[in-house]
Amino acid sequence: MKNFEIRNSKFEIKGILFDAGGTLIHVDGEAVCRAVNQPYSEDSFGQAEVAAHKEAREWIARHPTSTDAERFPIFVDAMLRALGIDDAAARREGGGRVAAEHQRANLWCRPGEKAAETLEALAGRGYRLGVVSNSNGHVRKLLERAGLASFLKVIVDSAEVQIEKPDPRIFSVAVEALGVEPAACAYVGDIYDIDVVGARAAGLRPILIGRCPAPEPVERVARLEELLSVFL
Repeated sequence: MKNFEIRNSKFEIKGILFDAGGTLIHVDGEAVCRAVNQPYSEDSFGQAEVAAHKEAREWIARHPTSTDAERFPIFVDAMLRALGIDDAAARREGGGRVAAEHQRANLWCRPGEKAAETLEALAGRGYRLGVVSNSNGHVRKLLERAGLASFLKVIVDSAEVQIEKPDPRIFSVAVEALGVEPAACAYVGDIYDIDVVGARAAGLRPILIGRCPAPEPVERVARLEELLSVFL
């Protein structure tokens, strides 16, 4: 974190942007399990989600120019395999039902642990908050449903601006709307090749949340509430 502390001494952070899916909001496991006729268990689904994120991130590292539409079936297939659906044909069929449910309502709708409390505290400290998400046009509604939208001044959905991360232009759209300079804005996301690479290219301070592998030392937090110790 030392390099970031030096950088932050020159550029006081005034804005914090977040990824949505995997950072502020997470997969609705009950909806997934209903779609594939599997019993839902919070523990088993949590393990399946972790396994799916790991495999998807490894795939993204090998395909850094891929789109969100290309990544989604990789994630779903890995998740269904981790849920115990071993037959490939059954996973394809189940994956189709999961995709249909995602298209209908977007499965990333469960608020992250301490998400509301963290955003409320950061907003109370004077930070301007926003979201930049690769989504399908539903992210604003999802954040509203999760009780998080009221803390956000800016919500940029890739489907609305027709630009996807890691293209730095989508970060620039959000920073301009937030009314801060790129160097005075941090970005918190969970995938190195999409979030860190894109935010850095746009001149933001990237922070990686969770356990996503990275080919270099990067500033990290394990959980959202740890940001309260970073941005005082």
